[in-house]
Amino acid sequence: MQRRKHVFLDDKAKAERLERKIIKYERYKSHREKTAEEDFRLKEKMALLSIVASNFMMTGHSPTRVITKREEGDEVLMPVGGGQKDRAREIISRIDFRKLYRGGKGRKTDPLMVITAICMYVMRQDNPRRGDIRYSNDFIRKAGVTKQVYDNISQNLDSYLET
Repeated sequence: MQRRKHVFLDDKAKAERLERKIIKYERYKSHREKTAEEDFRLKEKMALLSIVASNFMMTGHSPTRVITKREEGDEVLMPVGGGQKDRAREIISRIDFRKLYRGGKGRKTDPLMVITAICMYVMRQDNPRRGDIRYSNDFIRKAGVTKQVYDNISQNLDSYLET
């Protein structure tokens, strides 16, 4: 029988090993409780959003802020115009992708496809007669967005954003 060799750990390796043991016994947080820094899925979706937004040349952050009276009676600075990327980011962080578009028999679901459809939805909200978003576009076709997929996702987005 072969004996195992003893491995001596340096201080850094000992500290990392202890951190891993502590993390193992921390309280489990559900998906809803996690913040954006803790949730790697959200980071991944935001990275995909930046790719799609740069491909579509979406407007970035909303530049103008105007003091607006809300229903509660207080006045706050609210963004006006632009900010398509911000609106898409808000939708992506709030809505569960599985509720937007479910994969089934022969239907593939992909976060890139859903994010592309969300970006198209946001851009068409700004300009409903936008004709330069074609389903024959190389990027849209490679992402897997078809008219049926987009209609399904936009319909679900409409119903979720109304509530």
